[in-house]
Amino acid sequence: MTFNFPYGFNFLHISELILLVPLAFLVLLGFWKKVNKRHLFFHALVVFLLILALAAPYSAEMSHPKTNQSRITIISDESASMELLKKGVSEEVADKLNTRIPVTVTTVSGIHTSLGDSIIQQASPENYVLVVSDGQSNSGTPVEEALSYCYKNNFPVAALIPETIEEDLSVELEGENEAVLDNEAFFKVNIRKSTEEKMSYQVRITIDHQKVMEREITQTGRMESIEFNHTFETLGPHTVKATLHPASISVKNLDYFENNNQYMKSVYVTPKPKILLVTSEPDSPLANTMKEIYDVRVAGSFGSLNGTDAVVIDNQAASTISDAEERALRTYITNGGGMVVVGGSSSFDYPAENTYQDTKFEDLLPVTSKPSNWRGGRNIVLMLDVSPSAMDKNGIGGRVLDDILSNAIVLLESDLLKDARVDVITFGSTGQDITDGFVDMSKESNRLWLDAKIREISPSGDSTSLERGLLTAHNLLKAQNNSVEAEIIIVSDGGIGNEGESDNRFERAVQCAENLHENSGIGIQFVHIHSPKTTRQVTPKGQYYAELFMNKIGLSENYNRIEPGERIKLSFSEDPEESVDREDEYSSGAIVVYDPKHFITRNISDINHDILGYNEVTPKPEANRLVITRLGKPVITVWRLGLGRVVAITTDNGNGNGVPWAASLYSGNDSLIITRTLNWAVADTEMSEGIQLKVPDLKMNQPGRILITTGKEGAPELYFDKKPMEITSIGNNMYESYVTVDTFGLHKISETPVDVNLTKELIPETSGVKNVSWRPAAVNRPDEYTYVGENPLFRTAILENGGKIYTKGDIYSRITDDASTSTEKKILTKVFYTKYFLVFAFLIYLLYTLHHTYNTRMK
Repeated sequence: MTFNFPYGFNFLHISELILLVPLAFLVLLGFWKKVNKRHLFFHALVVFLLILALAAPYSAEMSHPKTNQSRITIISDESASMELLKKGVSEEVADKLNTRIPVTVTTVSGIHTSLGDSIIQQASPENYVLVVSDGQSNSGTPVEEALSYCYKNNFPVAALIPETIEEDLSVELEGENEAVLDNEAFFKVNIRKSTEEKMSYQVRITIDHQKVMEREITQTGRMESIEFNHTFETLGPHTVKATLHPASISVKNLDYFENNNQYMKSVYVTPKPKILLVTSEPDSPLANTMKEIYDVRVAGSFGSLNGTDAVVIDNQAASTISDAEERALRTYITNGGGMVVVGGSSSFDYPAENTYQDTKFEDLLPVTSKPSNWRGGRNIVLMLDVSPSAMDKNGIGGRVLDDILSNAIVLLESDLLKDARVDVITFGSTGQDITDGFVDMSKESNRLWLDAKIREISPSGDSTSLERGLLTAHNLLKAQNNSVEAEIIIVSDGGIGNEGESDNRFERAVQCAENLHENSGIGIQFVHIHSPKTTRQVTPKGQYYAELFMNKIGLSENYNRIEPGERIKLSFSEDPEESVDREDEYSSGAIVVYDPKHFITRNISDINHDILGYNEVTPKPEANRLVITRLGKPVITVWRLGLGRVVAITTDNGNGNGVPWAASLYSGNDSLIITRTLNWAVADTEMSEGIQLKVPDLKMNQPGRILITTGKEGAPELYFDKKPMEITSIGNNMYESYVTVDTFGLHKISETPVDVNLTKELIPETSGVKNVSWRPAAVNRPDEYTYVGENPLFRTAILENGGKIYTKGDIYSRITDDASTSTEKKILTKVFYTKYFLVFAFLIYLLYTLHHTYNTRMK
């Protein structure tokens, strides 16, 4: 049980206070026995003070310790990518600053940049860290994570980014390393440029030495992307290669590095997966789509599953699946098989007298066959004010922060956020993402975890910058699917106003919020924790800053002021006309991608056509919703069962009974979502019988992880360029191996040693042979040469974590003062009063004893 004492007062050992109960009993007994009242009072008071001392009384206070700034440490990035930026900046700055303050220079060099690790190593309260870098980091702790660590611990970090003076291009290929025979494989070419100066060049794509694309591009932005697809017509290893050709003879003046002008990707093409389609409609759009891609065996019942990569159960009633078939399916899936269950008028919740609900077959599925009351389709950013004013008294014996955190927890437990995806950020002088991305609140484990994270929050920063919090929220939301509804909920004491005539943070926050609401369609709610004794909440004209803020952005109806101790009951209201339009939109069957990071939905931002019907289901707690209707009804839901994969497509096969529900999903661009779903369910392709490999693109001199799955007992024996691979078990029949290669080109993984071919893109005599006993592994230049020029996210990360960005012109005038004042910290400290209670008890006992002795004996 928790007790909240007034004015931040509390006890470290609160259980010791139970001793007050026998003390009270003894006092009552003394009254009953008519003991001398004065004698009883003073002795009881002494025992009372001793019990309080035993419980270790303390108060929580905000302190402002200062440390003497002893040095500046410059982290000088001298890695390969820094060759494109102005040289000698670190040395020049160090030489000039050394006359005023001790400066230490530490370097980061080589072809791998561990900038985050270096920041953490050098950061401390007494050390002002200045990072001179392009912000590109490709190994060790991510820079954002390192800066967040420093911000939480009040370690000052600033940056100076030298000017980019050399132009450079780099090329990279994205795409899967496995493809299916006679199926389209999708690829993307990313061309990055170090500056924003205009530059012309050619990009050439070759597949197995044959040119498939050549395009001339004039680029001014930092990045250009080209998408293309290719259908492989032969089995075995293939190579896709992208090459840049600067459109000028003077290559050296246009393109600094030459080793990043080509990128090679190895692709292993497998036979068409063998799929069993259990259906009563062998000519449906679903069936026709599958026949174009896979080796399909159509049947009216299950039969044998041997040699089958996946089974698709199309609109089959529960009564058609026997217990023996369910057991066979369970064994098949847990051993690595894939299953896709497609809805319709005889599936999931249909027919009403024979649904999947509470059947053994339903245990295999990622959904239950009952309607979902999930509203869905909403991303929520919960912004919590943790500025120093949150430590103010709330007028009822607690702190404002207690009300802020309590209301945040109440919101998490409400039906409003029950099935939303929530990200919690705190804002003081900066905005800080404490959940590291959105959390699915439909999972109880996630809600409990988030509840615990919120309870750990403590005040930080030295001011209230609502703008920084809104910018952090905007960055989080813009990375999500923009067709999904989004809402920001601000919980604050309302102290977001100006502190002086030169302070325009309030106006910047208003401008930022207007941009979020009007241009991005993001809703904003403000929960104002009113504290009667606080003047920071009120403008000189007597208006509440929070209320004025919501009025200025046109959302006065979303302003909620509550008194200390009260808890918010929030609702997302809509304009009546908008609600009618929205219901029309919902009823039309508009569907959206809910999870854009999954393999199935990656790079699919929009599904253009609607569906006219769906089965009513509810995803199980550990399942992943991928595609939903705008009402939140699941359309594609997946999960893993054992080693296998299971998908529920809860709309029909495009044929339907009378009026088809989802004919558009099986034609045109929208059919990609179905194809990806089927591909995900198919078991991993095999190098040879019993062994499955996942081989990524490898980078020179960087460890690359290769995943191995085998159906046989014991670790397999594999070779990389004729050298035995070190293989480690990571689970049931699952293994991993790390390889490090120092040469560019094509390499080989095999079950027996085969000749090495490091430079050729293809071996003609083996390509296209069905049972090739080796797998290709393409090795490219290190990441250091892929991401060129200044990292634009580096500036944002520094500012959002309380740091400063200097320019070459202002660093000498600002950094000395900043370095000497930045170490003032606001921390929560506990002041203990045990000794005072002991001294007070001793004095009372001594004085009373002297007084009693004098009166009874000396007189």
